[in-house]
Amino acid sequence: MSPEVALNKISPALRPFISNVVRNGKIGLDATNNLKITDLKSGCTSLTPGPCCDRFKLHIPYAGETLKWDIIFNCHYPDLPPDFIFGEDIDFLPEPTMLHHLNGWNSQNPDCLLLVIKELVQQYHKYQCDRLHESSRLMFEYTALQEGPEFGDNMEIYAVRKNNWTGEFSARFLLKLPVDFSNIPTYLLKFPGLAVMPRSPACTGKSCSSQISSRPQDWLQFPGREN
Repeated sequence: MSPEVALNKISPALRPFISNVVRNGKIGLDATNNLKITDLKSGCTSLTPGPCCDRFKLHIPYAGETLKWDIIFNCHYPDLPPDFIFGEDIDFLPEPTMLHHLNGWNSQNPDCLLLVIKELVQQYHKYQCDRLHESSRLMFEYTALQEGPEFGDNMEIYAVRKNNWTGEFSARFLLKLPVDFSNIPTYLLKFPGLAVMPRSPACTGKSCSSQISSRPQDWLQFPGREN
């Protein structure tokens, strides 16, 4: 479903918030991908004239994954902030005091929903960083990356326990590379991607592969896994 078709199904009272998310929502390191909405539904009765969809699933690109969060408005009370359900991340509990735009919800500001989503993604990043404490190996790698001046906050992490019985734990790190591609010959930029060093043991102590493209600033994605 195209963004315009989806927006036409949204209740007019809520459309300004959601339109701004769909059209201008670029969050995180992989800002080439906009936020997307799917599974539009309505909490109204069948007698309510449309369009009246007031709940949907938001797709957020993060660390090479796609977070799928449910956002639930009430189209009869558009001045109230929405509820959020964080999909499979049942342990993710944002700190309410850090959600300033949710606590001070301003329905007159068309950016209000996008601002709340940005705060939630920041909280989600902290949640993923905290999960690394379950693996001393991955925590060491994360700390080493943080100490590098070229990365700092330019990093996204997605950690998951792959097997509760064996305790196997893995994480994906997405890093923004401070690389200037302006001096690359034009003929090379015609290719969809430029291969860099195929093996980089310095990343995690294991070999990893990556690709870079012709965007002015790019990112590197590599897996980390606890031994």
